[in-house]
Amino acid sequence: MLATLLERDTGVALPMSRALVERYGGELRFPKRSPCVFANFVSSVDGIVSYDEPGIERAREVSAGHAADRFMLALLRAAADAVIVGAGTLRKEPGVWTAASVAPDLADDFADLRARLHLRPHPTTILVTSSGEADASLPVFRGEAPVVIATTREGARRAGSLPNARAEIVGDSGPLRPRALIDLAVRESAGGRILTEGGPTLFGQFLQDGVIDELFLTIAPRLAGRSRDKRRLALVEGTAFTPSGSPRGKLLSLKLADEYLFARYALRDGGARGEG
Repeated sequence: MLATLLERDTGVALPMSRALVERYGGELRFPKRSPCVFANFVSSVDGIVSYDEPGIERAREVSAGHAADRFMLALLRAAADAVIVGAGTLRKEPGVWTAASVAPDLADDFADLRARLHLRPHPTTILVTSSGEADASLPVFRGEAPVVIATTREGARRAGSLPNARAEIVGDSGPLRPRALIDLAVRESAGGRILTEGGPTLFGQFLQDGVIDELFLTIAPRLAGRSRDKRRLALVEGTAFTPSGSPRGKLLSLKLADEYLFARYALRDGGARGEG
């Protein structure tokens, strides 16, 4: 169960079951605007989101598979119309992007929440890959959630053989623009709550284009470190901001479970642009 330390959110409460409200430590609210784009990450105290080494590159290595972090991820997926996933995340986290896949003990409650919200049984998975290359044997291509490949014209030709998926061209070449990806997610899911689990590089692009409304960040009580030989991935990669152009957040919520902190930030729009 999450203990609430701070709560400032004034959006519309989701129709959660008593079990979900108790587990979350209150109501989860979202703003009325559509689309509403929110990101979810787990990081170490020093900002590392992946050890980025074979065998230990998944987010669960940072979170140590903590139950509250898995619940938070599942709850956000249950609330989402679509989940945007980058090619790097697909390689490191081969799975399905549904609530029940990370918190199966609450599968019925998540299904009930989606039914009350008049959502489809599972959020639409938007896989972002300019090349259109993906391993057809991965679980995402054999699951129940609808899958749309966001890609280029050349990538669409490669992605045509992927099972349980349909390719949509959103650009002539990479990198694919965040606003085009969001428009695709809204159109394909017929809804406006868009969760991005796209990884730190895609997250950086979304920040640069000023399209992220909120960030849910789990801070795990460990320090990962970096070195010349083990660079590792931080929360934002591939984009750098000046002090005056940095996206700034307003702390909406802060929760605690054991030694893990769960922060929620509203991020300002404003089109900050990166350097380098």
